[in-house]
Amino acid sequence: MSPIQSEAKWKHEEEETEVDTTDEPNSCSLLQCDSEHVIQEASMLACALLRYDRQDLVGRPILDLMPPAVALVHRKMFRDLRQCSPDDFSRAARQIKSNMSKCREFVLLDSHHDPVVCDVSVDLRSDLSSTVLLKEVKGNYLHTVPRGFEKFINSKPCFHVKEYDNAVCIMLDIAGSTEFACAHSSMDMARLLHNVYITVSDVVARNAFPYAHIHEVVGDSVLMLVGAGFMVSYPKKTALISFDVALESQRQVDQKLSELGAEGCWARVGIGMGPISAGVVDGRNFRIFGETVHKAQRLQSVCPRSKVVCCTDFLKLLCEQTARSFVILCEQTQEQDFSGPFVSIAQNHLPDFTLMSYRTGQECKVECLRTDLKGFGCVSYAVIDCQRGGKLLDCRLVGGAHSS
Repeated sequence: MSPIQSEAKWKHEEEETEVDTTDEPNSCSLLQCDSEHVIQEASMLACALLRYDRQDLVGRPILDLMPPAVALVHRKMFRDLRQCSPDDFSRAARQIKSNMSKCREFVLLDSHHDPVVCDVSVDLRSDLSSTVLLKEVKGNYLHTVPRGFEKFINSKPCFHVKEYDNAVCIMLDIAGSTEFACAHSSMDMARLLHNVYITVSDVVARNAFPYAHIHEVVGDSVLMLVGAGFMVSYPKKTALISFDVALESQRQVDQKLSELGAEGCWARVGIGMGPISAGVVDGRNFRIFGETVHKAQRLQSVCPRSKVVCCTDFLKLLCEQTARSFVILCEQTQEQDFSGPFVSIAQNHLPDFTLMSYRTGQECKVECLRTDLKGFGCVSYAVIDCQRGGKLLDCRLVGGAHSS
């Protein structure tokens, strides 16, 4: 959701002909929020768009309308803005505007917790009260094609590629899919993969879009991205957002496979982090390239059932970003601060440990291993097991009408 304007309404910097929004004179949905970001007024169109009765929408924090990971980020943004001096406020607003302008559309959650794709603009005043303008997006979604690259799609093949640092690539595929394909019709296989894609897409939309999105689907694999330079991002929560999307996608895909009777199939997840190149090389598709994508794919291939595999750089970032709410427990000691494991990670000497929540007792067991990965040689990696199927993001986090 586009959160910030410094004394002026912000709209996307360029018109998008590929995405249609309703354009009748009275088609805009308006929300008025006070300085605490609580909704004070809601137009009839906003209530209809979000499927709320007016009395249920007024008085609700606007964070309740955002996917949980997005609400987490915006709660932190609002807190930081409240502490800004006037000069810092303007600078922060410009930075957020630049970041959010990378999005063509955003997702809000209606009263049934269903995603509503919207074009959003915000007029944020110096007292932090705001006016939010919503337009429902109709037509093709283009969030997988960054601004500036759409003109190279469906054109003469040329080389239009840029380099980006520290993207997180989440690769999910279906173990046992070959056996399923051999035992069932091609139409059954198509239905299976359709359900996998719909399930992952729903997880991303309800939990983290636009901070995470599905980049592409190839065969029985789904590639998700977080924190790439052409995406809206929030580096302080990149690992948490990535890991929660990976966990929830795996959990729900496994559940869907069971419902479909594909008992021999299960979701494998590999997480890689590092530099990528991205662009259009064939005049047809926006794609990403480089070692990070291939490492995520190789890590996925060694993923045990109901667990997630990640590279050590991602593990280090995950530990850093859970430091305030989780403690590291090692078998050798009762409790450790984070400096010891970080040194071990840097030296490729990885002890097994457990991440445990101070508040909930939620545990994620981390097993550190080494193996030969095709094309990479001997590689250190981590297998993470959240045995209770929980999330690392605060389960009390506002965001979504029915979020837990």
